Amino acid sequence: MKAIFLDVDGTLVPFGERLPPESAIQAIQKARKAGHRVYINTGRCRQEVGKELENIGFDGIICSNSLYVEEDGKCLFQKDMDKELVKEISDFFEEEKIGYFLEGQKSVKASKLFFEHVSALFGSEASQKFKTGFPSIMEARITYDDVAKINFLPKEDTIKKLKIRFEKKCQINSWSLLGSDRGMGEVTLKEASKASGVKLIMKRHGLKKEDTYAFGDSLGDLSMIEFSGTGVAMGNSEQILKDYSDYVTSSIENDGILRAFENFNLL
Repeated sequence: MKAIFLDVDGTLVPFGERLPPESAIQAIQKARKAGHRVYINTGRCRQEVGKELENIGFDGIICSNSLYVEEDGKCLFQKDMDKELVKEISDFFEEEKIGYFLEGQKSVKASKLFFEHVSALFGSEASQKFKTGFPSIMEARITYDDVAKINFLPKEDTIKKLKIRFEKKCQINSWSLLGSDRGMGEVTLKEASKASGVKLIMKRHGLKKEDTYAFGDSLGDLSMIEFSGTGVAMGNSEQILKDYSDYVTSSIENDGILRAFENFNLL
């Protein structure tokens, strides 16, 4: 038995879309039928992994860079940010007039400015594409419980200011909204890492490192790419991920998942 870990955005699902190509769906289902276990391993929170993805059929869902781990429909692990820390960071964004949203496993709450700022920075088409890809992200009253990650639209000096105030307590990273930019920022717990979810599943099933395969496309996937027995970069990946991977497949739109599964005899 092998364990396969798939990032979502840019790896399993094209940016702005809600479902993988049919070739990827077939590859996942055939791999499971062959006796392998297949997991989503995403930076998204659990709320953002909708029924459309679930219904493809996965053995588990790892979210928020392993701050939430679910297997066979049961939660194995969950850790949220401290409510006082979330409030302090949210207050900072309000003071700086920066659009942001709070991601939790049960809810996603966007500030009033968030979509306004997405449209201003990336255009109305990008804003609509974002809403289509992430329908759970809606403007809502901000509360500070059940939060694993805070996402924001940084100004020129936002990252620097955040690091001065919060770097001892949090990770502060940037990520891509559209697949070709690094226009979003995120704040999460120090221990958040996609490799942690892989480790938990390995321990649970007594797997060796060589039994694990990780698929990704961005810097956020590097920890599981490096840790797993075989790291696979999508053809559309950032170059740094390709450099650290054992194998580079084609892009998700060009049947990259299926081709890699075939290459490693996972079907």
